[in-house]
Amino acid sequence: MKDISESISIEIDRAASLLMKDPKKNPRSANRDRHAVRIFPWLVAACVVFTFLVAVIRGNYELWSFLNQTCAIFSAGFAVFGVWAVIRIDRGPFPMWVLAGVSAVSLTVIWLILTRHSTVMFLRGLTSLDEIGPVKEWFLAVDLAVTILVISLATVGVLTIVSAMLKKYIPGVLRSVETDKNGAASKFFMVPDIIDVEEVRLEPIIDDRIFDSRSFLWLFGYTFALGVMICSMLFLNPIILETVPDYIIMRLMILLSLFLPAMVIPWLAVRSAGAKVISSAPRPFYLWVGARKRLFTGFAALGLFFFSFLVSIYYGNSVETIAGYYLIYLVPLAAVSLISGVFYANCFSADLRDAICRRFEEKKAGR
Repeated sequence: MKDISESISIEIDRAASLLMKDPKKNPRSANRDRHAVRIFPWLVAACVVFTFLVAVIRGNYELWSFLNQTCAIFSAGFAVFGVWAVIRIDRGPFPMWVLAGVSAVSLTVIWLILTRHSTVMFLRGLTSLDEIGPVKEWFLAVDLAVTILVISLATVGVLTIVSAMLKKYIPGVLRSVETDKNGAASKFFMVPDIIDVEEVRLEPIIDDRIFDSRSFLWLFGYTFALGVMICSMLFLNPIILETVPDYIIMRLMILLSLFLPAMVIPWLAVRSAGAKVISSAPRPFYLWVGARKRLFTGFAALGLFFFSFLVSIYYGNSVETIAGYYLIYLVPLAAVSLISGVFYANCFSADLRDAICRRFEEKKAGR
C-alpha cells in the first residue's frame, strides 16, 4: 500500500512540474481568515433560519425531507460563501484551471450516475433525484452547471472556514495540553494518564515534493472511509430502507459528504504540524494519533457494520439491494473526496501547518 501511495505521489508531482505556476499566498490571508471566522456563526444561523422557513412555507415536516432540505440549504449557503472565498484563496502549484477541470469532470460523472438523464440534482426544489418524467435538454444542462458550481464552491467554502478556525484555535488547544495536563484538550487527544507531560513540541512535516501529495492522499482516503462508515448506518438499516425513498437517502449522503473533510482536517493538521508530547518516556506521544482514534473507533464501527448487515438481511432486504446503494454512492463519494483532497493539498495544507506552528510558538513565548 505504501508503494502504491508513493507511486501516486511521484506521478502527481510529475504532473505538477509540467503545469506548475509559482505558489502565491494571498497577502491578505490573515484578514481573510479573520473574516471567515466571523462569518461562520452568521452563516450557520442564516442556514438554520432559512431551513425552518422553507419547512414552514412548504408545510412539510417529515424528518427525512427536512434533513434533505437542510443539507441542500447548507450546501447552497457554503457555496455562496465559497464565491467570496475562491477570490481570496491561496494559489498552489497547480493552477486554478486544473482544479476547476478536476472538479468539473468528477462532478459530471456524479451527475450522470445519479440523474440517468431523466432527473435533476438541484433545480427541482428540494426533492431532486425523484422521478419527474421527461426533462428538456437545456434544463438538464443548467442543472449540471449548477451542480458543478454548488459542490465545487461549497467545498472551497468548507475548507476555508475549517482552515481559518483551526489556525485560530488549534495553537491554544495544543498549548493547553502542556499547561493543563488533565484538561479537556489532553482528554480529547487521549494522552495516556501514565504520561507526565513536560512539553508539547512541534516538528512540522515538510514535504519536499512540489505538490503536498501526502495531505491529498490522507484527506482523500480518510474522507472516503468516514463516508462509508456513515452511509452504512443508513444503507444497512432495515427501517430506513423500507420507509425512506432511495433518492432522498442518496442525495442526503452526497450533500453530507461535502462536510466530512471538516472532521478529518483537524487531526490531519495536527499531524502536519508534528505535534508531540515530550515526557520522561523514551518515545514521544504524537497527538494526532489520539485525535484520529477519537474520530475512528475502528472495531466498534466494524461491529456496528456487521450487526446492521445481519439485521438488514434478516428483515428481508436482499444483498443485491444493499450492494446497489453502495455501488451508486461510492463513486460520488470518491469524487467529492478527490475534489476536497486536491483543493486542500494545493491551496490550504502548507499555510495551515505553518500558521499553527507560528502561532503556537507565539503563545509559548507569551505573545
